[in-house]
Amino acid sequence: MLQPFIKSWSGYGVRHIPDGDYDIYDFSRAGLATDNRWNIQGDSTLYLASEKDVALGEWSRHLQVERSVGLVKKVKRRKVYRFEVKLTSTIDLCDRNVWQVLSLQDARNCFLNKDTARAIAGFIRHTTQVEAIFVPSVVFLDCPDKWVLVVFLEKLSTNPYEFLPSCVEDGYFAVDS
Repeated sequence: MLQPFIKSWSGYGVRHIPDGDYDIYDFSRAGLATDNRWNIQGDSTLYLASEKDVALGEWSRHLQVERSVGLVKKVKRRKVYRFEVKLTSTIDLCDRNVWQVLSLQDARNCFLNKDTARAIAGFIRHTTQVEAIFVPSVVFLDCPDKWVLVVFLEKLSTNPYEFLPSCVEDGYFAVDS
């Protein structure tokens, strides 16, 4: 039973977007990608990293493993933002006890398989009130404090300031091709 593991959470999460004049609160593209690990296309999902090093590591890995050279050349410089996050219902998939409740075998490594990760997230997304899941960063798989927060946007207010009340710029990073 997952209920004992569902908790409210307040803290900070890091997001990066292309350097330019963009609205950091515009999540209209959040369900368009076909290659996300924790959601299928059409599921409006926001990914926030625990820290800048996690965001950079995940982005670099994503570019190396899953993107074309042409795209890599276009997206070198990223603007980083740190959001204040307030959620009433989360579950931590970095917690071994949650793995046991979900009967996950070789949990950290099973998260490397996108179909498995999507199935786990989809189950939680569609059968519980959970608004977001903490998942291990694929880049820092053995470091549970290096997480990614996968936010199920359809479960939250259409006004993002209600769950992301503040945001500050937190520098830039660049990825060399």
